[in-house]
Amino acid sequence: MGASGTITESGVAISDMLTYVNKYSHITWLLTVRNDGTSSVFTALRENTDGAQDTFLTELVRIMEKYPWCAGVDIDLERGGDYSTHTKSTALFRNIWNTVKAYDSTKKVNICLPGMNSVNGSVGGENWCVYADLNPYCDTAAIMSYGMAWAGSAPGPVSPKDWLDGIYDYASRVMTPVKVFMGLPAYGWNWQIYDTPENLGETYRGVSNTYYAAKNWMTGKYNFTDDNAPQPFIPILAYWDDYNKVPYAFPQVYDFMEGRDAASCEYPQLNGTYNRHHYLTAYSKQQKATFGTIYVDHDGTPDSYSGIVSSENGIAVMGDDGSATYRFTIPSSGTYDIAVKLCYPFWDKNGIYVSIDGSQSHFTESRLWWPYWRSTFWVSLADGMTLSAGPHTITVSVDAKGV
Repeated sequence: MGASGTITESGVAISDMLTYVNKYSHITWLLTVRNDGTSSVFTALRENTDGAQDTFLTELVRIMEKYPWCAGVDIDLERGGDYSTHTKSTALFRNIWNTVKAYDSTKKVNICLPGMNSVNGSVGGENWCVYADLNPYCDTAAIMSYGMAWAGSAPGPVSPKDWLDGIYDYASRVMTPVKVFMGLPAYGWNWQIYDTPENLGETYRGVSNTYYAAKNWMTGKYNFTDDNAPQPFIPILAYWDDYNKVPYAFPQVYDFMEGRDAASCEYPQLNGTYNRHHYLTAYSKQQKATFGTIYVDHDGTPDSYSGIVSSENGIAVMGDDGSATYRFTIPSSGTYDIAVKLCYPFWDKNGIYVSIDGSQSHFTESRLWWPYWRSTFWVSLADGMTLSAGPHTITVSVDAKGV
């Protein structure tokens, strides 16, 4: 189907199908109409560009008249856009329904829908689709609940269980359950992850294959040398993911370990579990600072201060509008590095100003994640700074609260 709304026949010739149509009369035979994922075609139909939708509706009647043995139509329209298009998209499917039923009320309308677990819940950007809104305009709905992992994604299950559960729960809740058919993949992917697609001369990492093809990879019928010189025997690590009910195979892998298999680890590294996998992770960092010759070592007790400042055990804590001043003396002029030890105790106090002899630096951290949050850490105030012999001053003040 093109952007004009005209339907052209492709694929297996209808004449070649008639033997099966006549022999298996118990099968519901539908005429599939698809845009092959071309978004411009969907847009033209939805917006009725140059009468595309009007032509399309007329075409549906034409093909049903041409093939009267068909039980109805199977509408497979994809790449319809984001949620902002959902009202017009629903209207398109309503018009399809009304056209088919006006022609013959016994004809069926099946619609193919993207896998979603909520409104605006498409992993592929197909948020034009709202299950509840489309429910009145179909006899059946075939949900394409596959493709979570695809050619351009990281390796993983094509239909992971948690995603399937979410689609099933959502669809059965907002649609008439007896209408709903769930799709399951009869294919897999062969991903090349040892280099980037650009370096491999490919658009995506993955190439699809059937289960039979996957078996041929495992048994060596297919090879990694493009049938050139025979490849040596290679190890293949294969296992069955009993949660997602899918097989995995890793060619040229000799061993497999998870994070928890580390011989040893120390804080802040932690053994953790996420989505049933065991990881070695860290939610913070422990800074290991080293210094060369130390000429001046001043603790955090200020020589003077203003505003809300308290100090204890060599640490100064500043409240709103707090400012602390530190004085030190350099015995001889030269080039020096200056480091200061800081701490951000709260998310709304995540900025500090530090100045050396009036030259100010601003230190801040990310609110999303800061590896030294609520712990002290060293930062460089100045590298290779020329200081004269004699007294110098460092002033520390807090940033505006919440900045």
